[in-house]
Amino acid sequence: MPATEPTVFTHLLAVCDSIAQGSYDQARDLYQLTQTETTPAIVSELAEAFGLMLVKLEAREFHLEQIIEELTATRDKLEQARALLAKENTSLKRDLQNKYAAVNIIGSNSKMQSLLKQLERVADAPVTVLLAGETGVGKDLLAKTLHYSSTRASHPYVALNCSAIPETLLESELFGIEKGVASGVSARVGRFEQADGGTLFLDEIGDMPLASQAKILRVIENGEVERVGGRDTITINTRLIAATHKDLQAMVKEGTFREDLFYRLNVLQLEIPPLRERPDDIPLLVKHFLETSVVQIGREIRGLSPEAMHALTQYDWPGNVRQLENEVARAVVLSQNETIGISDLSPKFAPAASTTQQPTAAGIFELMPLRNAEIQLIRMALKKSNNNKSEAARILGISREGLRKKLNRYKL
Repeated sequence: MPATEPTVFTHLLAVCDSIAQGSYDQARDLYQLTQTETTPAIVSELAEAFGLMLVKLEAREFHLEQIIEELTATRDKLEQARALLAKENTSLKRDLQNKYAAVNIIGSNSKMQSLLKQLERVADAPVTVLLAGETGVGKDLLAKTLHYSSTRASHPYVALNCSAIPETLLESELFGIEKGVASGVSARVGRFEQADGGTLFLDEIGDMPLASQAKILRVIENGEVERVGGRDTITINTRLIAATHKDLQAMVKEGTFREDLFYRLNVLQLEIPPLRERPDDIPLLVKHFLETSVVQIGREIRGLSPEAMHALTQYDWPGNVRQLENEVARAVVLSQNETIGISDLSPKFAPAASTTQQPTAAGIFELMPLRNAEIQLIRMALKKSNNNKSEAARILGISREGLRKKLNRYKL
C-alpha cells in the first residue's frame, strides 16, 4: 500500500470528527488529497462520498440558516405589530372613554342634568343597574356611558337585544353552548363570558322568556354560568346593565316577569325622560345630528329655518331622540338648499308649522295666538275623525298620548 494511504485514512478519521463538530474544512483538505494518482480507487470513492455528504450537509445547514433568519424577521415583525396593536387598542379605549363620558351627553335640561349626575355616582357601584324609559330615549348610550365611566372601561362591553333573539336561541347566546350538543354544533362562548371583567348590557329585558329569567337570576346571585349542554360551572365577573321600555312592576303583577328578578334588577333604577319633557334640548340635539349627517351624507347644510326648528320643538316625538336623529338625516338628504325648510321635513310636521294660522270660511289663513291655533286644529281633527282620538292624533301627526295631554291642557 502506498505511503500516502495512512495520511488519507488519518484525514478520513479527522473529517468524521470535524463534521460531528460542525466544521467542514478538513473535508475539503481530504478532497484535495485524493486528487493525486497515488490514491487508491477505494479511498477516492470514499473521499467523494464524504464530499457529497459535505455538500448536502452544507446545503441543509444553509437552508436552516435561511429559515432561522426568516423566522427571526417574522418574529420581529410580529412584535412590532403587537406593540402597535396594543398602542392602537389603548388609544381606541381612551377615545371611547372620552366619547361616552357623561359630560359629552347632550342635554342641558334639568331632568337630564340630574340623571347624568346620578349616572356618575353609580358608575362604579358593584350592583345591577336598570335603565327605564321609552323607546328611542338613548338607553344604549347611557349603558355605554356607565361602562366607560367605570373602572371596567378597559374590559369588554357586550350588548344583546333580548327582543331580537328567538327564544330557542336566547340561552345559547347568553350562556354559550358546548360542542356536540346537537349534530354539527360547535362550542361557542356566551355573552356573559365574553363580557367577563366588563359589562353586559341586556336591552329590552322585559321581552325575555320566564325560563331564561330564572337562569339570569342564578347568574346574578352566584356569578357563575353553565353552557348549554355543559356540566361545569364557569365563574365570571360581569356587571349587568338591563334596560326596558315596559312597566316591569305591572308585568310582575301579570305574572309575565319574575318578581325576584325584578328586585335584583331594580337595585339602581335610572329613569330617562322622554324628549317631549325636555324640548329645550331639541335645538342642541338638532345641531349635533345635523353636523353628523352633513359629514356622513356629504351635503353642505348650514342650519334650519326658524319655522322648521319651531315645528321640531313643538312635536311630541313618540320615537324620541332616535326619531329626531332620523328626521334630521332625512331632511339633509332631501333639502335642495343650504338651509333646511319646513317643506324638507316629514308631512307630519306640516300641522305644527301652520299652528300660527287659522283657516277662515273663505279659505284664507289669518294670524292668531299659538294656543288658539292648536285648539282650532285639534277641534278640526276631532270633527274630521268623528271624535276618534287615535285617528285625530294621526291627522295631527302626534301620538295618541300627546293628543290626550293637549286635550287636558286646553280642557277640551
